[in-house]
Amino acid sequence: MIDLSVTRDWSIFNAQAYLQEYYADIGAENLAILDFLVRTLRDVSPESVLLDFGGGPTLYSLIASANHAREIHFCDYLDSNLEQVQMWLEGHPQAFDWTAFIETTLILEEADCSKSSIVLRENEIRQRVTRILHGDANLSRPIQTDVSGYDVLVSNFCAESATEDIEQWRKFVRNITSLIKPGGKLIMSTLKGATSYGVGNDVFPAVNIMEADLNDLLINLGFDRTTIEIDSVPADRPSRHYQGLIFVTAIKAA
Repeated sequence: MIDLSVTRDWSIFNAQAYLQEYYADIGAENLAILDFLVRTLRDVSPESVLLDFGGGPTLYSLIASANHAREIHFCDYLDSNLEQVQMWLEGHPQAFDWTAFIETTLILEEADCSKSSIVLRENEIRQRVTRILHGDANLSRPIQTDVSGYDVLVSNFCAESATEDIEQWRKFVRNITSLIKPGGKLIMSTLKGATSYGVGNDVFPAVNIMEADLNDLLINLGFDRTTIEIDSVPADRPSRHYQGLIFVTAIKAA
């Protein structure tokens, strides 16, 4: 049965409302996300080229990867999301303030978190992000790039937050992970047990997946089953339309 309260009109997605709803503070979910990224990015080669696929209007994966990867590419489907990221990269006065996320990331890295260190990390992000691209997970070639395969691909709350159909979700993940080179690393965060997710007064579709769904799909997509690591945390507010968050890392088989 189709839930008529859920909209599939992405043109009304309000990037600023989304940022205020999910990233206005460092709650338990955001702390878990940052901790996951800091831990999983520690062993990334400093020569890596990293892609953040479907990053929305957010910067948190860039904060954690800017002092690891040599070069970062960022893509999303919605122009309004790309505009929010571009505004921050250009230092626009109305850009979303990610200072608390940068400070928390530095603390998790056990690094100095003084004001000068926060500014240094901001500068690192702006230097390392070299491409802002349009991405479409529905396409077998999701982005237009001359990169034959990415060393690291980060994707947070993308594929499962764009559909309620599990077969379409599998297609999205297949297309996204096709951008990873053999031996490359996937770092992914997803909603767990979702029915939808709210942004202001609007409700958008999400697919109901659990840890086993992710594990089975990644094995089918050619990831080394011995490298797949999955963890999860519960949702931090009862008003959420999902049970929690799933974190997964995996290496694509050579």
